[in-house]
Amino acid sequence: MATVISYGGGIQSTALVVLAMRERWPIDEVVHVDLLDAESPATREYVARFREWLRRDHGRDITIIERDLYGDMLARPGFTPVPWRGKRREFMLKRQCTREYKVQPLQRYLYDRYPGDCIRLMLGISVDEYHRMRDSSAARIDHVYPLVDRRLTRWQCREIVERAGLAVPWKSSCWFCPFRSVVSQWALVQRYPDLAGMARVLEDRINADRRSRGKDEIVVLRTDGVEEQGDFCEAGFCDV
Repeated sequence: MATVISYGGGIQSTALVVLAMRERWPIDEVVHVDLLDAESPATREYVARFREWLRRDHGRDITIIERDLYGDMLARPGFTPVPWRGKRREFMLKRQCTREYKVQPLQRYLYDRYPGDCIRLMLGISVDEYHRMRDSSAARIDHVYPLVDRRLTRWQCREIVERAGLAVPWKSSCWFCPFRSVVSQWALVQRYPDLAGMARVLEDRINADRRSRGKDEIVVLRTDGVEEQGDFCEAGFCDV
């Protein structure tokens, strides 16, 4: 049986890897799905620094699986896997991005990498977010939740990261995720101003296609006051 950590670049999954290294768990691999231009730039920077820490201090590496969510939406504006909100009317598109761009690519990689083996996939869900726990949809993959088993909270995960001498990660979901709060989205835009232009390009491309098909327009960067939803990710593959 293979044991793999799904690393998301957030607080909980960083704490999970730190624990695994500190206690010398028998881990076969740490895997991260990088959504390239869709990924928060802060997360991409953090993953790069954390990868160097793993190499330097523990002689381990992170396997990176790349998927181009932003580029795919630009190339096919009628393809809208992100649950965009309506610009002028209250609606929300169906969410497909987590499944198609995080879960399925990871499952395919694991099936190819460990043919015939059962795979224990460790996910960084803390006990205060236990409602995000999900069974795997893949027959040979078993989701396990070491942080929940140890009754560790998100705050305790933060302390584990800090005690390891590491910076605390930013929120790790896509920079345009509709479930981010307005505050967190615009904090990223202030730090990475190019995101505003990328959002306009994507929104214009998608809305031109939607108008041609008689569909209502969507908004890529939020300006409303809707509160951030805490349990948006299927099976804990985002914001961990």
